[in-house]
Amino acid sequence: MIHHSQQERYRAPTGAVVFNTKVRLRLVVEASLWPTAVYLRYQPCGGEIHKLAMGCRDRSLSQLVFELQFDAGTQEGPLFYDFEIQRQQGDLYYGNAADGLGGEGLVREQSEGPRFQITVYRPDYQVPAWLQGALMYQIFPDRFARSGPLPEKLPARFHHDWYEVPDHTPTLGRAEYIPDDYYGGNLRGIQEKLPYLKSLGVEVLYLNPIFESDSNHRYNTGDYEKIDPLLGTREDFKALCTAARACGISILLDGVFSHTGSDSRYFNKEGRYPTLGAYQSPDSPYYSWYHFMDYPDQYDCWWGFKTLPCVKELDPGFQDYILGSSQGVVRQYLRDGARGWRLDVADELPSAFLDHLRQAVKDEDPQSAVLGEVWEDATNKQSYGEQRRYFGGSQLDSVMNYPLREALLGFLTGALTAGSCMRHILSLQENYPVPAFYALMNLTGSHDVPRALTMLCGAPQADTLTREQQAAVSYEGEALQRGKQKLLLLASALYALPGAPCIYYGDEAGMQGMRDPFNRAAYPWGREDSALVEAFRALGALRRRCPALRTGYLAVTAPSDGLLCIWRYAKDGMDAFGDPLERAALCIVNRDPDEVYCTLRLPDALSAYPLWTDVQTGEVAAPQEGKLELKLSGFTARLLAAK
Repeated sequence: MIHHSQQERYRAPTGAVVFNTKVRLRLVVEASLWPTAVYLRYQPCGGEIHKLAMGCRDRSLSQLVFELQFDAGTQEGPLFYDFEIQRQQGDLYYGNAADGLGGEGLVREQSEGPRFQITVYRPDYQVPAWLQGALMYQIFPDRFARSGPLPEKLPARFHHDWYEVPDHTPTLGRAEYIPDDYYGGNLRGIQEKLPYLKSLGVEVLYLNPIFESDSNHRYNTGDYEKIDPLLGTREDFKALCTAARACGISILLDGVFSHTGSDSRYFNKEGRYPTLGAYQSPDSPYYSWYHFMDYPDQYDCWWGFKTLPCVKELDPGFQDYILGSSQGVVRQYLRDGARGWRLDVADELPSAFLDHLRQAVKDEDPQSAVLGEVWEDATNKQSYGEQRRYFGGSQLDSVMNYPLREALLGFLTGALTAGSCMRHILSLQENYPVPAFYALMNLTGSHDVPRALTMLCGAPQADTLTREQQAAVSYEGEALQRGKQKLLLLASALYALPGAPCIYYGDEAGMQGMRDPFNRAAYPWGREDSALVEAFRALGALRRRCPALRTGYLAVTAPSDGLLCIWRYAKDGMDAFGDPLERAALCIVNRDPDEVYCTLRLPDALSAYPLWTDVQTGEVAAPQEGKLELKLSGFTARLLAAK
């Protein structure tokens, strides 16, 4: 029995579909199973399960082909389906593979089990073109660069030595570590480094929070309307946006709208602000923002952290303050020059709030972007008992693509075979709408995970180590050299795949570090690994010179456990968006230490390309009978282009 959700023979069209698309599904059943009837069972996002009889389209002595065409409907979000095969000997069911990644499914005897997915989205869903395929760069503002004189009033724990390691011990008088050590990175420092970012090919700059707060990460907002004084002023922010735009760089801000700081003008638990905070009095204009179980000391807070009181995002006062048409925070910073927002813990924000936020952003500037923090495949995410619909067209343009990062790291460290990695990539391609798939933030790392280089050097999982043990993790010698080679393999794959590859600041310079705070050290200006930086710079240039890497169709193959092939190509001379595209590209990654000679079978869509040229060496290869023969050294990636 077989149904393959990624092949048009069994499902047409494949992938995500717009409202009211007629989808043809086919299930092939062995005649020896003697089915009496076959049914499609499908469930629109958040809806009821429907059951439709499938007709027998074709039959032979060995197999029966059942087929049905149905309307995908108009409910935004994931539609799930599987098949019921009725028999006198006992009913069978056919659904998604055990890993839930699509493709060829599995027969089961139980009614419940993994189902296939079709993401249904609005026909007017558009993602800003400047984000699709752009090269991104994430900056933790306190740690990137500082410029100009330091403020007169400095925090108690301040690193005058830029190259010191971050503190990880408790502040004097405290029992636990708190993120209260600072390096003094600021907006002017970022602005001064724009030429460096441009040399890497950066087109989008994502900044971790920049608003006033009392921590170095600034996720505990004190005042949304003020830039943190250590970083600069609103005028400094406007100047940064203007200078970045002149360099062809757009800026995304980090929006933390699920909670504020307890030390804020809104809650004001510490009494540092002149405003009347919700903690201080029920008469506060911000009182309705928060949920108190036993006023004032028992209140809803983010994951139990008393310094992070949760807000009621659907409170009219909060929504007007954040999203309002006149002075709403989201709109203010777009007017200052930002091109969009990355939403912290998007899966903890109510759907209605996300709907309103997207509307506010697009009303202010239709070309602004909304990107969410979701750690899983966001197209089928469930949170707080709700099936989310981030990519139905009413909420997000993109998300941080952690599943891709984990799959590639798994492949490069040997935890996954190339075939398994391929399945993860093709599942993402199957589930995301095309406009979003080409805008996914394909990250090397972030402020929430260990540095990619550290993991590729062979570090254990951070969860298995204490903070003291994490502080001691550092690599040199052969392990470091191997890690750097694998880091370039990671970058090569990210730059070759659809989406927006994103460098976490310093990854290109060889920075190491386990989880927070060790992944948030200061950028090592003057002490960078210059060869690594130059390699990233070269990859950026190659991506710019090869349009197929930005907008070409995608095929992925795995010739062996250690070889991953990423193919980008045109269909009938057009790219994935219907624009002219002549060239095709191939990125082949060898994760193993040994040199290999490989014979690659070209996907059918690429059989018309007669010559493939290595873009770095100029070496030319010609396919013979649909096969391409190549040699790869150990721990290397090759990029070839065809026309």
